[in-house]
Amino acid sequence: MPPSQVVPEGPKHAILQLLLREELRPSDLARRLGVTPTAIRQHLATLAALGLVERRRVPAGASRPPEVYRLSVEGRRIFPKRYDLLVAGLLEVLLERTGPDRTLETVAAVARRLAERVAPALGDAPGRERWTRLLAWLEHEFAWEADAVGLGGAPRRLTIHQCPFQDVSSRHPSVCGVFFSTLIETLQPAARLEHAPNAPGEACCAFVVGNHGR
Repeated sequence: MPPSQVVPEGPKHAILQLLLREELRPSDLARRLGVTPTAIRQHLATLAALGLVERRRVPAGASRPPEVYRLSVEGRRIFPKRYDLLVAGLLEVLLERTGPDRTLETVAAVARRLAERVAPALGDAPGRERWTRLLAWLEHEFAWEADAVGLGGAPRRLTIHQCPFQDVSSRHPSVCGVFFSTLIETLQPAARLEHAPNAPGEACCAFVVGNHGR
């Protein structure tokens, strides 16, 4: 699984912003940004090597280059999204219409469904390697800015500074707790997570990680 992507700066970032809206030829990018086609091609080569853009060949006339560039899936992921606002709204409506218990059941079901989707990517790795892959996946997919403290590759405490439930966690901390504990326990069956009180300065959730039977 790829690590969290660093957002390019300068002309490369300008190229990504243009490609976010539409596919463009290198000559179109050069004209819009006021730089030479050679410079654009160098930037595109770097962005392609980073997996942020991809090239597509298209039919073209004799005077038109036969290729256009567009953002890859990874390229789109580097742009910030406020899915937390959508999640907060959905949860507030669920809490109002179905109550806390049914809402938590729904959140747990969503976590299990997500775990089923990601489990093949983790493979049959043993405990320590599985933790490494799981935490890398969470960092990459959720950009959750978490600290994992522990020994031997297995964390004993997870502190999440950024998560999709940021806007509702202070009012309904159990929602965040149920989602992450269900998700991680499903992917790490030997683990048992307990929602821990936040330490001073922690913005979101913290978990103490133990093993079943302990």
